[in-house]
Amino acid sequence: MDYFSILNLNREPFSNSPDPDYFYHSRQHLDCLQKLELSLHLRRGLNVIIGEVGTGKTTLCRQLIRRFSQRREMETHLILDPLFKDSGDFLATVVKLLSGKKMPEGTTDWQAKEFIKHSLFRKGVDQKKITVLIVDEGQKIPAFCLELLREFLNYETNEYKLLQIVIFAQKEFESVIRQHPNFGDRINLYHHLKPLSFRDTSMMIRYRLEKSCTSPQKLDLFTRPALFAIYRATGGYPRKIINLCHQCILAMIIQNKSKVGYFLARRCATRVFTPGRPGRRRVTAAMAAVGALAAVLLWAGFADRLPLPSRQLDSLWPRRGAPALEIAKALPPAPPAAETPPPPAAPEPEPAVSAAASAEPVVLPTSAPELTPAEPLPPATAPAAALEAPQPPPVVPALRAPESLPRPMETLGTLNLRRNETISGLIHKVYGNYSNKNFRAIILANPHIVDPDLVEVGRPVQLPAIPVGVKPLIKNVWWVKIAEKGSLQEGFDLLRTYPDSAPPARLIPFWQPATGLRFVVILKQLFNSPEAAELQLKLLPPSLSAAGEVMGSWGEQTVFYADPYYVSR
Repeated sequence: MDYFSILNLNREPFSNSPDPDYFYHSRQHLDCLQKLELSLHLRRGLNVIIGEVGTGKTTLCRQLIRRFSQRREMETHLILDPLFKDSGDFLATVVKLLSGKKMPEGTTDWQAKEFIKHSLFRKGVDQKKITVLIVDEGQKIPAFCLELLREFLNYETNEYKLLQIVIFAQKEFESVIRQHPNFGDRINLYHHLKPLSFRDTSMMIRYRLEKSCTSPQKLDLFTRPALFAIYRATGGYPRKIINLCHQCILAMIIQNKSKVGYFLARRCATRVFTPGRPGRRRVTAAMAAVGALAAVLLWAGFADRLPLPSRQLDSLWPRRGAPALEIAKALPPAPPAAETPPPPAAPEPEPAVSAAASAEPVVLPTSAPELTPAEPLPPATAPAAALEAPQPPPVVPALRAPESLPRPMETLGTLNLRRNETISGLIHKVYGNYSNKNFRAIILANPHIVDPDLVEVGRPVQLPAIPVGVKPLIKNVWWVKIAEKGSLQEGFDLLRTYPDSAPPARLIPFWQPATGLRFVVILKQLFNSPEAAELQLKLLPPSLSAAGEVMGSWGEQTVFYADPYYVSR
């Protein structure tokens, strides 16, 4: 028979498992929980809870998850052990938490990051959900995981962060934060959990007994002196309190007592905490101090019998605070330094003539060349008259006008906002990634927009053409093209009617000399072989795969207005 059945209890009151039902709302735990809920509802980003071992971090974590599980707008994910072997392992875990599916083999880190970014955007903006990632045992987080978490915090809208992070860690995590100031600067809530007071210790013990009691009567198994003894022995740490109370009740039953008294609690505390009892350490330190004092007195008694008295020892060294002149007199004079002539000055190098000055005129495709003078600059030792004389203007190589270069586009087109569409949403769907640069460009191109957060439905929004410097990270990449349109409105309407069951797609605006401005709708996923892309094309619905094709290149003179390589900048 279990001991709690003997006491007419329906469950064990002092179980060492982090049961949310036994969560006692102490003043500091309730304060921490309220701050966490407020920060997560406001989508402030990063929150860190620091506490020593046994202060109730894990129980607080379970209580937080339990509260949010009852709310539809909250989506919580828990990582119990963040000790990952590499960044790919961590990204695969996050992808599985967000999607419920295992990440395909061969997926690169940046592909996983893009999937996480778009999943968070879909959940946070389209579905209006708050995604929370809770990490327990945060002191085990490797450095590369901290960097990835910092990158996740960059996924945001104008108003809030798309991912809310809560880290429960021990005090060792404080040194990790100091070593990574870029991560520490992003912390919104930084809360320290401290041990319980005597009042909270007593209330927690009685609360657990009441939660386990079957009868309406309050079960009072601990006397007040016993509660004080438990508090003194545990220091107010909840984990130690639970373990000691468990041993006290067992001893009470074995000794056939009705309550736990002071002496019983002290005996149990001695048995449980003997290896690390604070009183034992204080006695040991006191004995060491007494021994050191005795050694000093013994040395003072035999100091006059030493071969070299202390007065002679003092004469060998200058007194503390002795004037510098007296110390200098006691030192032997230094030999005079030999006069050495100064080293000859190094010859000044002659100014080199740039190779660009003598070369043939070069036609540059995108930017103006640096102007290089045809003659070398006068040396620094030139006379003043020569310097004051007017110098002829430098000879600039003539440049041929680039006739074949693409003319810059001023605008991609105009879109009419529909219900539940925002400016930030347009930026994500058209340009591929939100940035303050794109946001400012849209605001400048639309002076009629007074408040970006309050744009009327049906109001036309002009989207400027912002070229993107494409630098592919990998070679041999293939895309699945669904359709190609001649206007922004046609391409965006296709995204609006795109089925949710199909793989995610995106819009790529681009310009080519032969075709001009075009808009292609492709799958967000990149493929490392044409066979894999063909297979994915066949798996699409017939309405999408009919006009689809596999792409392996874009052309040398293509000007992109969205990055087709999913590079996160």
